[in-house]
Amino acid sequence: MTLADTDGWEALRRQAALVESSEPPRKRRRVRGWIVGLIILVAAVALVIGGLFLAENVTKGIATDAIAVAVKSSLPASVDASVDVDIAGDWVLFQIFTGKLDQVTLSSDDAMVDGSPAQFTLVASQVPLDLKQPVGNIDATVSLGPGAINGLLTLPGNDPEVALGDNVVSYADSATVLGFTLGYLVNATLSPDGTDVLATPVAANVTSDVGSLDVSGVIDRILGAQPVRICVADRLPVGVTIAGIDVTLETATLALTARDFTLNGESLGKRGSCPEIG
Repeated sequence: MTLADTDGWEALRRQAALVESSEPPRKRRRVRGWIVGLIILVAAVALVIGGLFLAENVTKGIATDAIAVAVKSSLPASVDASVDVDIAGDWVLFQIFTGKLDQVTLSSDDAMVDGSPAQFTLVASQVPLDLKQPVGNIDATVSLGPGAINGLLTLPGNDPEVALGDNVVSYADSATVLGFTLGYLVNATLSPDGTDVLATPVAANVTSDVGSLDVSGVIDRILGAQPVRICVADRLPVGVTIAGIDVTLETATLALTARDFTLNGESLGKRGSCPEIG
C-alpha cells in the first residue's frame, strides 16, 4: 500500500470521525429545544391556573362578605347576630356567571332573640344573585333558650311560663273546681303543624292543697283534652313552616323549611298572622 493510499484512507477516517462527532450536538440541541418548549408550556398553564385560583379566592371572599352584610341588615329588629357565611360547591366564580349559587349556609352561635341567647343555621340551595328572585329551597334550625321559647309560645289563658325538660315542656295552670282554685303542673310534648305548635299533655300533677277533694276527674280531663294549639305564624316570615321540634333541658330546637322564598329584607321582615282568640 502506497503512501498516497494511506493518506487517502486516513483522510476518509478523519472525515467520518468528524461527521460522527458533529451529529450528537445537533440531537442535543433538538432535545434541549423540546425541553425548553415544554417548560414554557407548563409555566404558562401554571400561571393561568394560579390566576384562576386567585380570582376564585378573591371572588368567593367578596361574595361571602356581601352576603353577610346583606343578611345582617335584613334581620328583624328583635334579632341581633353576627352571621357566618359559607358558599359551597366548586368554582364560585363560575357559579356567579350562571346567576345562581349552588348552596349558601348562614350560621350564628351568638344570636340574641328578644334579649335571649339563640343559635341558628340556615342552608339555602339555588340562591339567585338577584335577591328579588326566590331561593330554590331553605332548611334551617333555630335553637332557643327558655327565655326565647317563652317569647315564641303564647299559651291560652294567662299565658303560663314554659320550662324545658327532657323531650317535654312543663307549665303551671289552674282551674276552678267546686269553688276551689285548683293549681296543677302539666308536662306536654311539642309537635309542629304548619305554623302552629301543638302541646299535647302527657302528665299532670295537682299543686294546690284541696284536702279531701277528688281531683282525679280534673287530671283525666287535662290528659284527655285535645292538644293545645299555639299559633306562631306572627313570629315567622310568611312562607316559613315548622318541620320539627326537639326539646332538651337547655334548648328547644325548631327545624324550619321554606320553598320559593326570597331572602331580601322585605320577605324576612314580613310576618304571618294568627287568628284572634275570642
